[in-house]
Amino acid sequence: MKRRKICVITGTRAEFGLLLPVMKKIQGSDLLELQVIVTGMHLLPEYGKTVSEISRNGISIDACIPMTVAGDDNTAMSLSIGLGIISFTSILKKLDPDIVLILGDRFEIFSAAVAASFGGYLVAHLSGGDTLQAGYDEYVRHAITKISHIHFPSTEQSAKRIIKMGENPKNVFVVGSTALDTIFHQKLPLKKKLFEKYGLARDQEFAIVIQHPISTEPDFADQQMRITLDSLIELGLKILVIYPNNDPGGMKIINVIDQYRQNFPRQIIAHKNIPFEDYLGLLKFASVIIGNSSSGIIESSSFHLPVVNVGDRQKGRERSTNVVDTPYDKEKIKQAINYVLQNKEFKNSLLKCTNPYGDGNASQRIVDILSHISITPDIFKKKITY
Repeated sequence: MKRRKICVITGTRAEFGLLLPVMKKIQGSDLLELQVIVTGMHLLPEYGKTVSEISRNGISIDACIPMTVAGDDNTAMSLSIGLGIISFTSILKKLDPDIVLILGDRFEIFSAAVAASFGGYLVAHLSGGDTLQAGYDEYVRHAITKISHIHFPSTEQSAKRIIKMGENPKNVFVVGSTALDTIFHQKLPLKKKLFEKYGLARDQEFAIVIQHPISTEPDFADQQMRITLDSLIELGLKILVIYPNNDPGGMKIINVIDQYRQNFPRQIIAHKNIPFEDYLGLLKFASVIIGNSSSGIIESSSFHLPVVNVGDRQKGRERSTNVVDTPYDKEKIKQAINYVLQNKEFKNSLLKCTNPYGDGNASQRIVDILSHISITPDIFKKKITY
């Protein structure tokens, strides 16, 4: 029987880490054939040019699409989306996949979804139905849902939202987050190796900082980053900070990180990129994660790691009891950090926190569905269900 061609599209380091377990399962399947398109931040030197990480993990790349227009504003993002649609349309026609598999809410993935859906290809979308409150992520995620055909939400609540948007329940499959597949089933790097690799002293306590710009308010990105770093500096915490994504305002944050790293070289370690497995290993040994990354919401509770979630970027997303929210206010951030690190009742509660994002078997469920779902003309037909 002819194997189905599954074209996986990845544009960022974090998204690739989430897609890798699925790619590996597709590679090992007798029913599926893997195609991979790489785009976005993977191809940008200023963000670590992480395309090399894909090859290092044994994944063959079928095409690279440079689509990021230079600039740190919304105009550059809009132009990038247009360029991406044109480029994806051409490449998809050459690869001619049976299903295009995408994840999340990035503008690169929106371009891919538009090109694939309007090009007549079946689109399967991971992590739809999540809800946020800040940035274009909330726009894009649900727009992708409406032009996708197969839905792989991470939780029951997200599935209900997709169905409320009028999508056919028969094509909505709750699978969990693929991040947990790596956490539960893959051996993570040893502590000694990680500490040596990332410049941490033996048994040193440290905080991980990941703060992305809010794409609808990029002018405040540098100010928000300064507030977060000032809070940590004043508390005297060792800081391992990872560069943000390339949304509008991203370069403002990078400039602040570079400045603080120069001014506080003994306290701040900065990295453009950290491979997903290393990052999960660091979560295991960190004292706290601070910022507004989705990993503070999704992956952290599997390690019983306290999280100080700053600002509104992740507001509304399902989370466990290890997360404490705070606004961009230096004193309130300091209070929140002291609370999660010192409050005995909270620290004891961390031992009992559970991850609401599944059981670590998402990728197998996804591959089973991709292998056996019936592809007929009816699956392309859309009719709102209310």
